[in-house]
Amino acid sequence: MTIDLQLLRVLLLGNFVLGLVFVYYLFNNRKRRAATSLIVLFGGLLIWLLADIIQVWTPANPAPPVGIPLRMVGADITIIGLLLFAVEYTGREGVIRKRVVALLSMKPVLSLVVVLTPSLDRLLEIATPETVAQGYEFVVTPFFIFHVSYNWILTAVAIAVLLRMLVKGMYGNQRQLFVVLVAVSIPIGCNVLLRLGLIRLDLTTAAFFVTATGLMYATFRLRLLDALPIARQTVLAEMDELVFVLDETGVIVTANDAATDRFGDERDLSGTHITAVLGSDAATIQSSGDQKVDIITKIDNKQRHFTVSQTTLTDNYEMVVGQLLVCRDVTERVHRERELEELNTRLKLSLNETDTGVWEWDPDTTTIVWDEASERLFGYGPGEFPGTVDAFASRVHEADFSAVQDAIDTAVETGEDFRTDFRVEPADGKQRWVRARGVVETDDSNTTIRVIGIQTDITDFVEQRQALERKNEQLDRFAGMISHDLRNPLTVAKLRLELAQKEFGSEDLNAVQDAHDRMETMIGDLLTLAKTGETIDATERFSFADIARDAWKNADVGDCEFETSIPETVDIVADRDRLLHVFENLYRNAADHNETTVTVRVGLLNEHEPATDWSQQPGFFIEDSGHGIPLKQQANIFEEGYTTSSTGSGYGLSIVHDLVEAHGGDIRVSNGPGGGARFEVTGFKLTTE
Repeated sequence: MTIDLQLLRVLLLGNFVLGLVFVYYLFNNRKRRAATSLIVLFGGLLIWLLADIIQVWTPANPAPPVGIPLRMVGADITIIGLLLFAVEYTGREGVIRKRVVALLSMKPVLSLVVVLTPSLDRLLEIATPETVAQGYEFVVTPFFIFHVSYNWILTAVAIAVLLRMLVKGMYGNQRQLFVVLVAVSIPIGCNVLLRLGLIRLDLTTAAFFVTATGLMYATFRLRLLDALPIARQTVLAEMDELVFVLDETGVIVTANDAATDRFGDERDLSGTHITAVLGSDAATIQSSGDQKVDIITKIDNKQRHFTVSQTTLTDNYEMVVGQLLVCRDVTERVHRERELEELNTRLKLSLNETDTGVWEWDPDTTTIVWDEASERLFGYGPGEFPGTVDAFASRVHEADFSAVQDAIDTAVETGEDFRTDFRVEPADGKQRWVRARGVVETDDSNTTIRVIGIQTDITDFVEQRQALERKNEQLDRFAGMISHDLRNPLTVAKLRLELAQKEFGSEDLNAVQDAHDRMETMIGDLLTLAKTGETIDATERFSFADIARDAWKNADVGDCEFETSIPETVDIVADRDRLLHVFENLYRNAADHNETTVTVRVGLLNEHEPATDWSQQPGFFIEDSGHGIPLKQQANIFEEGYTTSSTGSGYGLSIVHDLVEAHGGDIRVSNGPGGGARFEVTGFKLTTE
């Protein structure tokens, strides 16, 4: 027996014993990562080793056939286990489905059939040269070439998967991965040397002694089976959250696609410290010990807010091996919360400034909930309101409570908004007016669950309205006095004046007649002025050209002439009687303030510009051909009592200004292109529809 053969026997036996120990350990830890594939790998190796052990301990010629099927099948199972280990170790087990495993299993079955079927003995031939230490070798037949090629292809795929992870730095523990690669590469290297004729002994199976030692080292010292799982792409790719797996030092082991996409490029984040990605705040994640931490970082120079949930990863020996970070982008939520906080602040300020309180009523329990502002409105101190209907009713004026109760009942029955105004009588005796508004909330069965709303102190508003009503009544009495108490004596005076003029014909009596006419004009203007401040409640649509002509007929303008360029198709929406006053006063103003007769022209502003919709025109103008109005007078011309005429009342243009504003319009004065006075009116609705 040669030294080479003795050494081979020792290596095979030692490797077989270590393989059994390792398989036993793996079987007891079969639920841990990559344990199943390693059991397949070492199970095939033990079969392969057993075939070689049988052969080297019985080196008779011809070679015992029992080792042949074991060797072929053992080699096939070993290589399949190696491939399964590679994909499982790198987190790619999703690509190896049951159908793929079934296809891979067909090769060991095929090898067994070929070896054990006598009629197929030509597919696999064995030679027994004396130079071979094992006592036999395979003849290079087509099936043997297929057998070797098949196993080499699977081996190459497994090595490529592991190398890709090593080259791209996909795994934080590079030392562990390097040991695994070396362990699985040594027996492959021995087989290559044998095929190239560089060595005499087939050390392929014996070299797995090194493989077993390397994998055991990685398992017990480098925590192979307890290491952090490599990115489970089928899970991580579907997550919207950013997921980072860190090692003990905070270096990123892997990150999902969402994390890579969020940080702006396609670079692999593996090997980068977490603070380089999430910013300096990420350092607090490891040091705080909290399971959830809020951090702020910048992405594309914009601040982003994240809520980071962390899980500490430990092995079976309770040793910390890293962290799992799940980062949820809550930037939009933070912005919404800030906006809501700002709105709440503004609401509080608004409620405080307007003396408004918030209330809520539960119809089931008849409980009323008030804030401090509501308690203050009803004369209660903070927290004093007992929240009952009786306590509320005790502060409401008895004449108003039934109306309040009817309004709330109607709102609950119809689902419409609750609206009512009522008087409050606090304990201090100072009566207040309160305006309450509320909305009805219902459940899925349309049953009212609560009514919530606001209530505002409108005492000042009510008092102002009452004061205005009193002033309007006084104004009405004033207008009545002017109409009856002044006009009646004036009529008598004018009749007596006519008789006196017929009898005496004095020039002094003509002056008295002028004074009577001035008084008549002033009485008319004062009556019009008394009504100009009233709100315009109703408007109508009518022909613009017609009202301009009708006002000309009503105005006392002597021999002045009238022109209009307003199309007959244009209508105006306004209070017709008041708009007549506007035109009449402007016509009389042109006649009274010019010594000679003038021409008064009415038209649309920008009338020379083409327009198919007259509602887009800004307004209209009234101008005369007189001498115009000096610039220093234009600023004061709409003031009450301002006049440059000895016969005017000084109220005509003031009335015009108030009537235009009552319509929501605006009037401006200037001198027209011909030098005469020009009044431009805007804000009225003009239409051809």
